[in-house]
Amino acid sequence: MKFTSNDTIQAFPGQNNNDALHTIAVYTNGFSGTLKVLGTMATSPTETDFFVVQTITDLPSTGVKYYNFNGVYQLVKFSWDNATDNTGTIDKILYRQ
Repeated sequence: MKFTSNDTIQAFPGQNNNDALHTIAVYTNGFSGTLKVLGTMATSPTETDFFVVQTITDLPSTGVKYYNFNGVYQLVKFSWDNATDNTGTIDKILYRQ
C-alpha cells in the first residue's frame, strides 16, 4: 500500500543558494518498506508537478536514522510504500533545510 503526505513543506529555495543541503530524520516502529522524498519548484503545485528527489530503501525497522540530500526545491513532501509483510509505521519525519 502506498501513502503520500497531503501537506507540503516550504524548502526556501533562495535561502540556501547552491549549497541546498536538506536533512531528514525518519522515525520508524517495526516498519518495512521504501520512502521517497518528493520535490517541486512550482509554487502552487498539482500532484504531477512533484518528482522523486531520493528513494530510501535502507530504513531501520525500528529507530531513527537521518538522510541528507541536495537540491533547490520550492516544496518537498514524502511518499512511502509498505512492503507486503509490513505491520509497522513511520511515526514521524523531521525536516531541516
